[in-house]
Amino acid sequence: QRILAAALKLFVEPGYFNTNIPDLSRESHCSIGSIYHTFKSKEEIASELYIEGIKLFRLALTNALPKNCNEKDILKNIVKAVLLFSESNHQISKYIWLCRHHEFLALKVQSPTKVGFDKLGRSLTKAIKSGEKNGLIRNLSAPVLWSIIFGIPLAYIRDWLEGLNTDPPSIVADEIAEACWRALSVS
Repeated sequence: QRILAAALKLFVEPGYFNTNIPDLSRESHCSIGSIYHTFKSKEEIASELYIEGIKLFRLALTNALPKNCNEKDILKNIVKAVLLFSESNHQISKYIWLCRHHEFLALKVQSPTKVGFDKLGRSLTKAIKSGEKNGLIRNLSAPVLWSIIFGIPLAYIRDWLEGLNTDPPSIVADEIAEACWRALSVS
């Protein structure tokens, strides 16, 4: 955990390519040998850090799922949870949304917004299917649907993390969630 915490700080601040194993050793207070005993390479550390960040992100979304709510509330809560996660987990959000390195992460980690068969995926799929069946949600292709639910808030988050949006995600969460719902809904 100390190695990953040090990696997060260094990969985000000076940057991945400006960080080496001796830097990680100094920051984590772990010997170079113990780092190599735990991880084979800096790339493996980066992959593990990304995987841990995505797990934390998906857990936050799962925990944000309301119980016994309608489709609109479920989808709006997920959009808000994406935004609020990034604000309350600023550094890991900066890493997973801005600092990803496709050259070594591309085939090793699951897309953060991929809907699987876990509780989060089942709940979202159920809400969408129910909304389509009840005439509340337009029948959209999966890529378009997920781009609305995740892409719109992530675009705001990336701009905020880069300093282009001055309002933190919590300030605009309700407005963005409503805009996403309107993009999905029939009326």
